[in-house]
Amino acid sequence: MKIRAFITHKQAETYSDCQDRFGINPEIKSIAVSDGMGATWQQKIWAQLLVDSFIEKTDWLPDIESIKPLCSVWREKVNDFIQELKAKNAPENMIYRNERNLAERRSAGATFVGIRFEGNKWKGSVLGDSCLIEWNGNEAKFHTSQDVETFDSYPDYFDSDESQKGKGTPRIIEGVLSEDICLIMTSDPISEFLSRHNQKGEIAEFIQQLLTVVSHEDFENLVQDWRKTGMHNDDTTLVIILYNKSCSFSMQNIDDINTLIKKEESIKQIVPIEELENKEKKTTATNKPFSDDASTFIYEFLSEFKIISKKKCKHLKSLNQATKNAAKDAFDKLLKKYSIVRK
Repeated sequence: MKIRAFITHKQAETYSDCQDRFGINPEIKSIAVSDGMGATWQQKIWAQLLVDSFIEKTDWLPDIESIKPLCSVWREKVNDFIQELKAKNAPENMIYRNERNLAERRSAGATFVGIRFEGNKWKGSVLGDSCLIEWNGNEAKFHTSQDVETFDSYPDYFDSDESQKGKGTPRIIEGVLSEDICLIMTSDPISEFLSRHNQKGEIAEFIQQLLTVVSHEDFENLVQDWRKTGMHNDDTTLVIILYNKSCSFSMQNIDDINTLIKKEESIKQIVPIEELENKEKKTTATNKPFSDDASTFIYEFLSEFKIISKKKCKHLKSLNQATKNAAKDAFDKLLKKYSIVRK
């Protein structure tokens, strides 16, 4: 089996911000993808735990019971992260915000898809809009836990708080890989984009574009092109699995998120001091300059709106009024963040 896997971040963000995670273990022939939900907290740690737990064991499947031990591990890792912030003399407001969220038992959410191979047969589990797609050259079969025709901003997910149920029920998936079939595992930007074009009967040309991706640069270029034609701006993961008459994993080109983050950090270190000082002066203002990318603003607004509306709808009788108030509060929050002229 030939395997290629790639990952990238939202436009205008960095790899250290990326909330997607994937993992591949050639020894037990397992692959998993998890997408940390943007409106939750410390989701990249939770996504990594789900991926690692699946690819490192031969019989573990995530469900409401099996993830409970991971919930306490997640809290320990979050606490370790806070201690690292203190050791690095991070800003006090950043440390306080994380300590408060931990004390208030704020949790993380993540979608998941994972499969293991026995020979060329595969079996696994999926929850949410992270997705496995089977392509036979003519038709695409989407494996997800929800209706692929109604991808939205609130998918099924696993919650890192054991007292919370999360959303949805994991679905067992299975199949057989052959020379006539390729498998595509992906987080929601690509799965939603391909689903939309599948409904229009025009998925073949996009699958062919995707299968030509053989390097990280190819992947970055494809993501940029697809965003221009309607794919939403979000962290994006892609794993391509092709059958070559061998049941061993042939790792052709595999991204490593930690390596990508280190490359970013090394680039920052060689930026001239004068440039860094000028940048620091610009960012010390109360408000950030408004991003030229409207989709970034809209994404942040919708994320804030979801968080605030969930809280307000619990206390107000009128859903209409709750929605209006939530929208106003979310928009006001972003007005304080960006330099937008108010009338």
